[in-house]
Amino acid sequence: MTSVLPPFVQAASGSLGAASANALTYPLDLITTRIQATEKGTSIRKQIHTYGLLSLYDGIGADTGATLLSSFLYYYVYSFLRAFVVRGNGKSKTAMLSLPQELAIGYLSGIASRSITTPLNLITVRLQTARVSDDSSAQGGMSRFTAICQQILREEGLRGFWKGFSSNFVLSLNPAVTLYLFQQYRRVMLKGKELASPPPGHSFVGGALANSTAVIILYPLLLAKTVVQASRRSNSTGNSSQGQSIRSSLQGIYTAGGFFALYRGLGAQLFKGILRQGTAMMVKQRIEQLVVQAYLRQRALRRVQYKG
Repeated sequence: MTSVLPPFVQAASGSLGAASANALTYPLDLITTRIQATEKGTSIRKQIHTYGLLSLYDGIGADTGATLLSSFLYYYVYSFLRAFVVRGNGKSKTAMLSLPQELAIGYLSGIASRSITTPLNLITVRLQTARVSDDSSAQGGMSRFTAICQQILREEGLRGFWKGFSSNFVLSLNPAVTLYLFQQYRRVMLKGKELASPPPGHSFVGGALANSTAVIILYPLLLAKTVVQASRRSNSTGNSSQGQSIRSSLQGIYTAGGFFALYRGLGAQLFKGILRQGTAMMVKQRIEQLVVQAYLRQRALRRVQYKG
C-alpha cells in the first residue's frame, strides 16, 4: 500500500472494501468457522435445510462491526507508521521500504487493530457456532448478542472477551504478509500509471494470491484460535474451557487427527479468502481512484473559476 492519500482516506476506503467483501462471503465464512470449531461436516445446502436461509447470516452484525473497525484501524495505523518511517528515511511517499520495515509496520498495525476488535470477533464466533454446539444461551427473550456477552462475563469475566488473543502475536503477521505480497505483485506485474492505480482485475488477483499465501503459512494457528474462541464451559462437568490455550488446542487437534487435521477446513478458508481479500482490495483501490478523480475535478474547477 504505497498510496499518497491521507491516512483517513486510506483507512475509510480499506474498511469499506473489507465490509463489502465480508457481506459477499459471509455465508462461506460461517460454514468455514463451523467446520473448524466443531469437526462436523456441513455445507450451505445442509445449513439451509436444517436451520433456514437466515441462519447463513448468524452473527453478521457483530462481524461487520468488527470488520469495519479492524480494517479502519489497521489501514490508519499502517499509513501513519509508514509515512513516519518514510519521512525519517528521507524518501518519497511511494518509496519501497525494506522487507523488515514493511513487515514490522504491518505487524504493529495488526496488533493495534486486533487488540480492539478481539471481543467482537469472539462474539461473532460464538454466534456462528451456537446452533451446532447445542448452546441455548443465545435463545430466549433477550437478543442473541446480549445473551452471548452475558454468558462470557458469567463464565470467564471481562478477560474472557480477549480469549485467544495470544495467537494474535503471530497471526498479526497475516495481514502484514498479505499486504507486502500484494505490493510485490503490483511492482512485478504493473508498470507506469497502473502501478499507482491498479485496474480492478489486478487488484482482485493480487489480493487473492497474497492472502492465500499468507493463510497457508499460518493456517494451523487460525484453526486453533477458532477452536479456543468457540469453546464454552461444560455444564455437565463444571469444567471451564477458559484454561484451553492455543498450544493445547494445537496439541489436541494433532493428537486426535494427525498432521492433516491441522488443515481441516483449509479449502473453504482459501476459497473464502480469495473472494474476500480480492474483493476488498478491488473495492479499496476503486474508492481511492474515485477520491483522486473527485479531487482533480475540484481543483480543475477552482482554476477555471479563478481565471474567470
